[in-house]
Amino acid sequence: MTTGSSLTEDRLSDAVSTFTYGGETLVTSYGANAVAFFGEGATVLVDPFVSPVSAAGLDALLRARSAPPVTHVVLTHHHTDHALGAGYFAAKGAAVIAHEKAVARMAEEHPGLIAERRRDPEIAYLFESATPHVPSRIVSGGFLLEAGGLRLDVLHAGHAHTPGDLVIHAADLGVLVAGDLVSAGYHPNLEDADVAGLRAALERLRLLPFRTVVPGHGPAGGREIVEEQLRYLDTAERTVRRALESGAAADAREAVERAFPRFRLGVVLPALVARFR
Repeated sequence: MTTGSSLTEDRLSDAVSTFTYGGETLVTSYGANAVAFFGEGATVLVDPFVSPVSAAGLDALLRARSAPPVTHVVLTHHHTDHALGAGYFAAKGAAVIAHEKAVARMAEEHPGLIAERRRDPEIAYLFESATPHVPSRIVSGGFLLEAGGLRLDVLHAGHAHTPGDLVIHAADLGVLVAGDLVSAGYHPNLEDADVAGLRAALERLRLLPFRTVVPGHGPAGGREIVEEQLRYLDTAERTVRRALESGAAADAREAVERAFPRFRLGVVLPALVARFR
């Protein structure tokens, strides 16, 4: 079986690549990005997709490019499109790292979601071997991850996109992996967000030295992506509030879609409207 879409790689440098199945469906991890940092004899992987099948596809591509073995997996948050593939790499010996609040949500939510998806014949194949995974390293704050000559600052963003967000700052490489604090060309999923906390976290990210941002969804880009995310939140909130104030609550989602006509992942807009209500 395949995931239904081709896995593509964007080489940001010799030391960093991003990978995505593209699209905006669960089968393709809703277009989420995985990120690999290549060290000497070690690969640090961030967010290994939505299922063991998706993670295996990523592993095959890494092996085809003769990448070092995956020694560490960092989860930016608990949502399954980023986290559920972790068990695949853990079974191959990788240490999986997540924030304690993400781990709590994984334990609470993942068993039911796996069972639900196994009952859907169109996607069951993705989750046949999926099991809830408990990370081997559970953190409560930021730390320095060193592996294969890589030095990665893993920072806790506070309650922003979720309560347990981590971001990865590779200062030596000029790269920031923002997880779902930032989306580029995709509507953000705000179902677990603290919007004020998300804005504050984005303001803090602006102070870090980096050239390239890898968003949770969408292509990597420059520092302007963080600015664009802040503008998106402001515009989306104004748009929803205007619709609600005019008594057109049912039209709030369509108003956001009109404000961002080329954005993907409209499935998350009901949660966005509810968050700004």
